[in-house]
Amino acid sequence: MIKNYRILAGGSNFSGILLLQNRVSTSLLHSQASKLDPFFITGFTDGEGCFSVSISNNQDRKVGYSVKIFFQIGLHQKDLNVLEKIQSFFGVGNIYIKKDNSAYFLVQSIQDLEIIIKHFDNYPLISNKFADYQLFKQVFELVKDKQHLTKEGLSKIVAIKASMNLGLSDKLKSAFPNIIPVDRPVVVDQVIQDPNWIAGFTSGEGCFYIRLAKSKSHLTGYQVLLIFYLTQHHKDGELMKNIVSYFECGRYSLRKNKLAGDFEVTKFSDITHKIIPFFSKYSIEGVKYQDFLDFCFVAELIKNKAHLSNEGIEEIRKIKSRMNRTRSILELGGKLE
Repeated sequence: MIKNYRILAGGSNFSGILLLQNRVSTSLLHSQASKLDPFFITGFTDGEGCFSVSISNNQDRKVGYSVKIFFQIGLHQKDLNVLEKIQSFFGVGNIYIKKDNSAYFLVQSIQDLEIIIKHFDNYPLISNKFADYQLFKQVFELVKDKQHLTKEGLSKIVAIKASMNLGLSDKLKSAFPNIIPVDRPVVVDQVIQDPNWIAGFTSGEGCFYIRLAKSKSHLTGYQVLLIFYLTQHHKDGELMKNIVSYFECGRYSLRKNKLAGDFEVTKFSDITHKIIPFFSKYSIEGVKYQDFLDFCFVAELIKNKAHLSNEGIEEIRKIKSRMNRTRSILELGGKLE
């Protein structure tokens, strides 16, 4: 497959000259061996995806506004290969790369969005993003029926957008002062139906972390802790509690600001008997997979008591120094400050 990327200078507009990757044929895409599991796609989208409606001034339209709808997944450029696999899975959409090291998979035509909607109807989202998806579908049907070209249809779309994501901008609130937002759907069924959903969600939101904590009770002066955690907005607290139940280990707690919460596993036996075996079977994707391999290696060092020696601590320190954010910088040829 020949990839054709164009680097963008900045901005969030994906229209006009901001075309990036040529679409490849569906037959070629589906012939690839590394196709992602459908539940993985849904889990990853629950973590990193976005269903968006854009309403902007356009005096060429009778109603004075243009309406654009799109599905996107934005990642750091280091995980470009993940976006390529997602594009390969769907067989539609384009990939955008920007000079700020971000990359986006974007689907925006009605024909292509029908493929996206079919997937999420068959493999439903389970985070609160499912509410945004349901509202997005309502706008999709209105646009598909050309109702966005009428004042009545536009008003319906504005009322729906008011209940999606971050709601209306101040500019749109001023332009449509009498709009009453539609009721936002309540997400109640957040049961994890497939392990691949966990793999996808973790690929987006998870972290494999090594902590070296100073300790007077250890001869080396350090205690080594392996920590696996997932972070999500407080609105998805029930989902995070369900993840605790799913793994039968760890705990969920709200952060002090009450805006987000963490599912966290710190017990070494849970790490080695539940977390590592799970992700060895249901693999995560992207650069984070390298963090997982380092995480596993340090677990083996601890099993073999290497962490009780100064040499072992130094080895673990070196491994830790290349993980997570540091790996993100080094993957792109950057320098540590």
